Amino acid sequence: MPAIAAATGISKENLYKWEKGTKPSDVELYNKLNDYLDKMERGFNHIMEDAKLNGSKKSNPNPRSLLTGIFIAEDEEALALTDELGVPGNIITLNDKPVLIARRNDSSIIGSVDGLIQVNGDSIDPRYTSGAWIAVKKLRFTKILNGGFYYYVIDKNLQGILGKVRPSVENNSITLFADNEHNEITRNMDDILAIFSIEAVITK
Repeated sequence: MPAIAAATGISKENLYKWEKGTKPSDVELYNKLNDYLDKMERGFNHIMEDAKLNGSKKSNPNPRSLLTGIFIAEDEEALALTDELGVPGNIITLNDKPVLIARRNDSSIIGSVDGLIQVNGDSIDPRYTSGAWIAVKKLRFTKILNGGFYYYVIDKNLQGILGKVRPSVENNSITLFADNEHNEITRNMDDILAIFSIEAVITK
């Protein structure tokens, strides 16, 4: 939401109201949002088409890597990865260090992010279904979080959890939850390896 608000000039308050089903009072603003989301979708489809195209060019000895490896527990430069190493959203170990596999972001519409990953399995929020794509950005300061915003959290079990965040009643913990608040997961901050902000979401 903050990224969309910054890109479109539409207030976050309006965006949150519309997301919850409130009818827009300003049709022009709503059309502006639709135009922005259409451009974002076209940019994402362009990335996917490039992926298919580059994947079919087996004869190219030095194809530009479409995947990037984001170090989870260390602040190191991301790695260019080959497609054989896995699927965006999976976590692998390279040189005894956990790495999140992501698709490189070439879309200026999405903005500056570390990469795009797929939601694998069931998230605690039903809107983020398996197969949806999220654009993620690793946080340098994990204790500075905005309550009620979506984050992607990776714990020491190398499990990725996507949900809204709020401070937990337990000290030094956060709780991830969905709007229906039926599903909640609490993690101690000492058991968290990395937290990523969600900068954009692309659903099927």
